[in-house]
Amino acid sequence: MMHKDKARARILFFGRSKCEASKKILSQMHRNGFDVTYVKSNHRGESLPEDVQSWDGDYIICFRSHFILPDSLLKKARIAAINFHPAPPEYPGSGCMNFALYDGVDTYGVTAHLMNEKVDNGKILEVRRFPVQKCDNLPSVLERTHSELYHLCSDFVTALATVGESYVPAKVAECEGVSWSGKARLLEELEKLQTIDVGIEKSELERIIRATHVDGFPPKVMLHGYKFYLSLDE
Repeated sequence: MMHKDKARARILFFGRSKCEASKKILSQMHRNGFDVTYVKSNHRGESLPEDVQSWDGDYIICFRSHFILPDSLLKKARIAAINFHPAPPEYPGSGCMNFALYDGVDTYGVTAHLMNEKVDNGKILEVRRFPVQKCDNLPSVLERTHSELYHLCSDFVTALATVGESYVPAKVAECEGVSWSGKARLLEELEKLQTIDVGIEKSELERIIRATHVDGFPPKVMLHGYKFYLSLDE
């Protein structure tokens, strides 16, 4: 049954351009009768549209968005501002999946959390984990992460429609003992990880390849001011 307050709930939804999962979440919100303002991001460092600052409503939901939202905007969400982070709480910040693979984790996951003025810092609402095998690499873990993240966000949209605003404090209570525990990584650190020293040992090279190689963004060697990008033979 549809929650009696749901039809009037207003959502500011931040998704990603050319992302089928973002489109599916948006369609789900519309089917459930939410009043949705949709903002798509295209790349990191993109400026927020000016008219977004005039929004006010009930929920802000971020799904794979590149935008860093200011605290002034987050506070306009009457009930909650929720982010869906593509990593477990041990890996906040950027390059989370890369550093997890580099660390050789045997489990990975995704996190739903409240947003505040700091990146990946707010109260955790839910964590979903899945195993990582030794044969896994960045593309295979990326695929599973995106799938888990979509289903987590979709389940939250369903719950907000059926349960209503009491769902968020209930999830906070469920995860009372769960907190962020890792260092928030920066993009500069990922760039450094992807830059290979010419004297690197084979085992370390393979570790970096597993953690960072994906089509379009391979690791590289810097030599005399030139960049040489790694190409893997099939």
